[in-house]
Amino acid sequence: MKVLLLNQFFHPDLSATAQLATDLAEDLVASGLEVTALAARGSYLGGQKLPLREVHRGIRIDRVRCTSLGKRSIARRLVDYATFFLSAAARVLFSRRQDVVVAMSTPPLVATLGVMLRRLRGTRFVYWLQDVYPELAIAFGVVRAGSATARVLDGISRLTLRSADAVVVLGEAMAERVRAKGIDPSRVHVVPNWADERVLRPVQREGNAFRRAHDLAGKRVVLYSGNMGRAHDVATLLGAARLLRGEPDLVFLFVGEGAKRAEVEAGARELPSIRLLPYQPREGLSESLSAGDVHVVTQSNFTVGLIEPSKLYGAMAVGRPVLFIGPAGTEAAQTVEREGIGEVVACGDCAGAAAALGRLLQRCGELGDRARAVFECSYTRSLRTARFGRVLRTLPR
Repeated sequence: MKVLLLNQFFHPDLSATAQLATDLAEDLVASGLEVTALAARGSYLGGQKLPLREVHRGIRIDRVRCTSLGKRSIARRLVDYATFFLSAAARVLFSRRQDVVVAMSTPPLVATLGVMLRRLRGTRFVYWLQDVYPELAIAFGVVRAGSATARVLDGISRLTLRSADAVVVLGEAMAERVRAKGIDPSRVHVVPNWADERVLRPVQREGNAFRRAHDLAGKRVVLYSGNMGRAHDVATLLGAARLLRGEPDLVFLFVGEGAKRAEVEAGARELPSIRLLPYQPREGLSESLSAGDVHVVTQSNFTVGLIEPSKLYGAMAVGRPVLFIGPAGTEAAQTVEREGIGEVVACGDCAGAAAALGRLLQRCGELGDRARAVFECSYTRSLRTARFGRVLRTLPR
């Protein structure tokens, strides 16, 4: 089976969707499929120019020329989206025929290329939803609810979903959103995201080079690692940090980038307990993620069923308990509570978050061991990519 994987970012990019797409492609190749990845030449943060063609672990990577302005503003992101979409459309029209196209939702309209390939060439089409549009754009205020633009985008979304042979979503809340658009439930498959059990392993505090390099010896570390985007509530965590400012050995470490990094930077100017670092290389993630005694995963109230943060699985992989700040109905919140690996508090409950952090820091060893154990049973890369592979192999012909 020949598979074309469409996403704006791919190896060696550090963005979450790039890493997930790369994991899936590697494992599909290892299972005997032939995979081509079509991505942008630029990077998630902008500026980088990657080779136009490359082979990575048996995956053929084709990259198209497009702008790489980065994430510093919505306008820059829209230009990057548009130029990638146009270049990718031109490429797939003249590329060799594939058996299946797997299109992610970065950028939001790229999956329409799957619709085009299905109608023009009979290529089977799998829509891999990481975000639900246009609802997410409306929630962010980029598109006005009820506007002509919103109606057109909703029509495109419904057409894309109905045209897909299979729709892969990240949790039950997202599945409900998709089914509510009139999609046949038998074509909706829940495959949550994952972390790589072969890359991410617990590293003990005493031997952790990352902790030594960043002066974290003897500190209790609350770690937020990943995108600080519009869909993530950092305000509640910053509020908890203010309430815990009297704890001299407590560090709130934020690792990553995103639209709300400026909000965290403002908090760091106020509180010496808050520190910031950029994204870390994937080969060092075991050390950087293990530097946290407790991980924090957040999700804003307006994003239920529209996104699902994948930070949770990295925390579980390195054996750390999790404080989830966000709505109770999300996949992440339900996982934390079902597996008994942390606590869930509502957005805006700064006092509740501070109290929960105190309890989790006291039990981080016990809960961390449990997190790694349940991760190995149900949440690993190999288990999840195998489930995705079964979706591809059982597509109607």
